[in-house]
Amino acid sequence: MRSAGEVPELPVLISLVGTLDFNNVTLYADAGAKYDWHLIAALEVEVFASASTPFRKLLSLLAAVAAGVPKHMVLTFGEGPRIDCGEMRTVTDFALFDWFPMVVMPVNVTPAQHIKAWNDGKAIERKLWHELGRALPIPYEKASDLALQIAQERE
Repeated sequence: MRSAGEVPELPVLISLVGTLDFNNVTLYADAGAKYDWHLIAALEVEVFASASTPFRKLLSLLAAVAAGVPKHMVLTFGEGPRIDCGEMRTVTDFALFDWFPMVVMPVNVTPAQHIKAWNDGKAIERKLWHELGRALPIPYEKASDLALQIAQERE
């Protein structure tokens, strides 16, 4: 699709949990494997995981997907939590992924499950914030600092 210049209308789904019941373009992945995610550049992406996905492996996969610079990335757990991870930004001529983990309204949960999904999502959000600059690189922040430094040097 990408080589033909086509862009999917719906977000590209990355499933770590097997088959999904959506019509979107779906990529099936193993959280522990290495992939080249550059084909998802500037596309909306939603990663589907489960509570049984090892967190370190999930972080590694999220970092690799972010390095592919998607337009926007959401992390959704089958158990209900849903976290908006961030979006693509440009610094001078470069597009980079800007992390900003934030829990969002869970989808496909009953009102009774909503509060648990929200609370679980807040816990995952805090873990992702904690990992920024560690397991999750922050290229946007580094590029912004570099652009500011170059601008100051030119003055």
